[in-house]
Amino acid sequence: MMGQNLIHLTVNGIEMRVFVEGSGSPLLLVHGFPLNHRMWQSQIEYFKNEFTVIAPDLRGFGATEITRGTVTMKQHAEDLNMLLNELNLEERVLFCGLSMGGYIAWEFWKHFPERLRALILCDTRATSDTEEGINNRLKMVDLVLKHGPESISSSMIPNLISEASQRNHPDIAKNMIQMIESTDREGIAASQRGMAEREDYSSEIGGIQVPTLCIVGSEDQLTPPEVMKNMSTQIPNSKYTEIPGVGHMAPMEAPAEVNQEIHQFLMSCDQS
Repeated sequence: MMGQNLIHLTVNGIEMRVFVEGSGSPLLLVHGFPLNHRMWQSQIEYFKNEFTVIAPDLRGFGATEITRGTVTMKQHAEDLNMLLNELNLEERVLFCGLSMGGYIAWEFWKHFPERLRALILCDTRATSDTEEGINNRLKMVDLVLKHGPESISSSMIPNLISEASQRNHPDIAKNMIQMIESTDREGIAASQRGMAEREDYSSEIGGIQVPTLCIVGSEDQLTPPEVMKNMSTQIPNSKYTEIPGVGHMAPMEAPAEVNQEIHQFLMSCDQS
């Protein structure tokens, strides 16, 4: 699978846009909420020379078709499994997910373990939401359905990127706001409901057998370092790394450092 492709495929009954580029072992990049595959631009550029990089827009995001109501994390995982079938990929994948992409990773591991070669978990958690967390998600659903994504885009930024990133790299916030505001309100609502009802995996992740890398920004407000450090200690073959000075969007805020950590990890997977 050579060359650069931004392609549209029918996957699991919807039209999905997916970016495929490069050759080599498949590296699947699963974006966070409420973004799209473009959040991985730096990773795509860095890894396409050694890997087949697959970066889809998930159901309801970017240019992928929307499903109204609730889209569960299991649904997203099933979509990704079907996407790999559509791409005729039989080789096991290196699955890299950020935040919501991490929630999807748990479901992918549970239902399609035979497809998984390694896990890279960026700024995510294994626990389900607290009651307060669920209520906050459902409040966002109401707000975005009434007033559109513009009603949440700017207010999300302080939770997503560190103060230093906001100050020193204003383009990151600008890019994120563009991605959020280009997302359909129904798509945002559907996955937000899905995250509110997601399963708690904290008692199951001890069963993960594949090599796992946990990456977190030192200033992450949403999944603080101690949360991910604790999660990493529960996963048997796991490495934990903290990226200084950045928040929840570590791959966008510190691409060089994150890419280096991922690259070292993938090289160690090759040798194991």
